Amino acid sequence: MNRIALSAAGLLMMTAGAMAADAGNSSSGLIALNSLPNPPTTLATAKVVDAKGMPVGGVEKVVMDKDGKPMTVNVALLGTGAVVTINASHFNYDQGHNLLTAQLDAQQIAAAPHAGG
Repeated sequence: MNRIALSAAGLLMMTAGAMAADAGNSSSGLIALNSLPNPPTTLATAKVVDAKGMPVGGVEKVVMDKDGKPMTVNVALLGTGAVVTINASHFNYDQGHNLLTAQLDAQQIAAAPHAGG
């Protein structure tokens, strides 16, 4: 009987935690970056991870199209000082964690064209 009570209490706590997390995050989950109209200003400080979730850098600049949707992202690579330009279609954005997840691995990101001056 105690196990059932603990399981029910644990389930209640997990549900309450999930609801609180959802309440603080107006966007539920990931969204394709290039489909996000007028992204929040916090995107300019987002961390960038590769497809495996490994940190690779941070957003330096986001270039928008005429409709206010991201077209390209300049990513400052960790430890190198290099800045590469990647098409926004290669990213998903998690607004709740201010995190860009690339659909590329770290080598593909590092091999992307370097951003111009």
